[in-house]
Amino acid sequence: MKTSPVQTPPADRLIGFRDVNALVGSACKTSHTARNLARRGLIRAVRVNERVVRFSEASVRAFINGPAK
Repeated sequence: MKTSPVQTPPADRLIGFRDVNALVGSACKTSHTARNLARRGLIRAVRVNERVVRFSEASVRAFINGPAK
């Protein structure tokens, strides 16, 4: 009897503000757009250390796709 392997969801990657800007389509060259989206709770931010902030790629893609219908 063959069993299919269990599908696990891909790990959520952490991306920098430049990647967020590219996905969202922002021409801003600073982190302001990504930080404002995170501050408003639209995307998830992860603080790596006291200076570095990364953003959840899955939350950015969910923001781009809009609310589920």
